[in-house]
Parts: sequence; C-alpha cells; structure tokens
Amino acid sequence: MRVFVDAYGCSQNQGEAHALSRAIHDAGHSLVAGPEAADAGVLVTCGVIGSTEARMVRRWQELSRRVPRVVVTGCLVPLRTGLFVGPGLERTRFLPIRSQSELPTILDGWSGSSDRNPAAPTEPLPATPGPAVAEVVLAQGCTSHCTYCYSRLARGRLESRSKDRIVEEVRGFVAAGAAEVRLTSLDTSCWGSDGAGPERLPELLDALAGVPGTFRLRVGMMSPQSLGPIAERLWPAMAEGPVYRFLHLPMQSGSDRVLHAMRRGYDAAAVRSRVAEARRAMPDLMLSTDVIVGFPGETEAEFSETLELVDELSPEVVNVTRFSPRPMTPAALLPPLPTGTVKRRSRAVSARRMAVARARLERWIGREEPAGIVEAGSSGESVARLDNYLPVVLPEPFRGPRRVQVRIDGARSCCLLGRRVPN
Repeated sequence: MRVFVDAYGCSQNQGEAHALSRAIHDAGHSLVAGPEAADAGVLVTCGVIGSTEARMVRRWQELSRRVPRVVVTGCLVPLRTGLFVGPGLERTRFLPIRSQSELPTILDGWSGSSDRNPAAPTEPLPATPGPAVAEVVLAQGCTSHCTYCYSRLARGRLESRSKDRIVEEVRGFVAAGAAEVRLTSLDTSCWGSDGAGPERLPELLDALAGVPGTFRLRVGMMSPQSLGPIAERLWPAMAEGPVYRFLHLPMQSGSDRVLHAMRRGYDAAAVRSRVAEARRAMPDLMLSTDVIVGFPGETEAEFSETLELVDELSPEVVNVTRFSPRPMTPAALLPPLPTGTVKRRSRAVSARRMAVARARLERWIGREEPAGIVEAGSSGESVARLDNYLPVVLPEPFRGPRRVQVRIDGARSCCLLGRRVPN
C-alpha cells in the first residue's frame, strides 16, 4: 500500500511518526508525500489545547475524504475518539500510542482490499536518504501529576526504553547520515527512574557519547523536580560530550501559589537554581522555557511574578501558551479567567520574551563560531546550529549536513543571521 503519514504536535509525536514511517517502509509498503497518492493515511494527533484538538478532527475529516482508509493515533486515542464522527468513521482505525507497533499488521490486512486510491501512481518510489535530523523517543509517560496536562493522561505512567535500544537507534541514525539526534519524551530527566538500576540520563548521555561519527545530541524538555536529583551528574555529561549546550526547562509560572495549584512539584526558586547551575557549567548555554498564562485564579500580582522571572532568567526561547481546560483534568473544573484578560497577558509575555531574546542574541553579533548545517530553512536557505543550539540562518541552499565555521552578522528575536567563512 501507499501510505501518507501526517503528524502534529511535540517532538515526541514527530519521533513516533518517523518510527511509524520506518515500520511502514520495512513492512514493504510505500511512503508518499501527500494524500492524493495514498491508499491509506496515518494521522498522528496532538491534544495539548482545545484549538489543536479541533484542528485534529478537521484534519481527519479532510484526510478521510481523500484516502480510502485512515489510521488515527497519537494523544487523542483512545480518550477522545468520540470526537471523530461522520463520514469516513467506518473506514478509520484508532490505534493507541502504546500499540503503534501493530500498524504494519493493519496495513497488511488492508493490502488485499479493493479500496485503493485510483489517483495513486503505480511506478515505484525512489529511495529516500536517511534524515539529517532524527528523533529518538526515550520513554512513554512521565512521573508528574500536573492538574492541567492532558498528555499525561494520554500517555500514562512512565515506561522508559532500555539504554541498549536507545544507543542502537542513535547509532543507526548516525550511520545513515544524521547530524543531529533529538532525544525526546514528556520529561527526559525522569528517564530510568522507573527501573531498578542506578542508570539515569547522565549515564545514557555518557553511553551515547561513545557512538562513532560526527553528530550532536539535543536533549529535550526536562522538568525541574525530576532534574534536581541528577543535575550534579548531568551538567558535566552535557558540557563535555557531543551534546548541545541547550536546556529546555519549563517554568510555567513565576508564582509559587500558581505552581502549587498546577501541582508542578517545584517552586520558582528551584527553577532559578537549576538555571544558575547549568550556566555555571555551560556559560554559553541556550535556555528555552515554557509559560502558561491565565491559569484559573492567577492574579495580576502573580502574573507580574511570571514577567519578573522571564526577565531574571533571560531565556533565548519562551513558548507561551494560554491556559486551555482539557477534559478529565482537575484544572478543567476551575472557574476560568476572562478571555480578554488571558489574551492581554499572553501578548504581554510574548512582547517581553521577544525583547529578552533579541538582547540575548545580539551579543553574538561579530563572533565567529563552529556550527553544524542541519536543515533547510522555510525560504530555501540553510539553518546551522551553534554548539549551544542557537540557530544561524545562512544565505545558501541546503546541500546536506556538514560542519562549518560561521560569522554572525545580525540577530532577530528567533535566530541569528550569518554567513559561512573559510575554516
């Protein structure tokens, strides 16, 4: 069968979509770039906020009109499958995240069906090269109990993948040409905490440092409370190995009362402490954080604490999300703030983060740094990453991954602007 894979949401969803694509190919089916040439579609859904959930339903409706059969997986399965109603439902299979290994069997069962896309071409597809950027999923679920989070309900309790399987997967990606491997899960710093052994994320990074090849690892989001017990061992592993000096540490709020209501398991002081430790070990650290605005009960004074913490931490990236009540979560039962208040606070944080990021990035102007060209930009240019993961847009087409020397000539709030210089 010819299969189109359509994925949305976080890097873990993207990593799982790529794993599904590999499984489809290995089972003898063909991957196609769009639904118009597909006999089946696979939709990897995200349910992080209400508007995204509604978009997933619309995308399923579009996909089911264009392909004979559809598999829906990701975070909306099985808890929100009741949203999918109407034409196409009888041709749709819902596949829970932890059952995604069954996808090739489903496709094999459909292969003998008369439901084929008449528009699909019959000539074989050309082989595709290995990805320059690859995602490797470390675990399903997490150990947190946040009152607003739907992903925790969708993915369940923590189940870490074995170190040997992860190392093997990274080794395979690097051998196939990957220059960047993104380690992802709901909370990478809790990897291994569900096992009986002592190995945690620092030991995993040490093992991955032994993989032969020229590549960089990007460690995904870590929660402050699960990072704390391993922080002392983690910083050297990040500073000395083939790891981007990059930290994605959500603060969510600068108010201790709001953090307690969110049941985040830490206070603002813990966020400050973790960031200070990381910057002592890696002075050029790139910091990314997340903020939720408009959590039920958040006062103006508490929102001001969030703005103050953004200023204090000065992250290069702030992902701003307006609170969205998700079904089956405790926070969904709380009285919401007025929509206008939430929008105003969202705009205020967004303006603050852009000013902070621009100031941080302008410090790099005039410097020459080693970088890795890893992907194509949205307008045909190349995107390189400094060793702390800061993106540098280069005015040249992407011709595959390689290490280069770049000079930084300018900065925006989201990236650096530069050019390649002779080594």
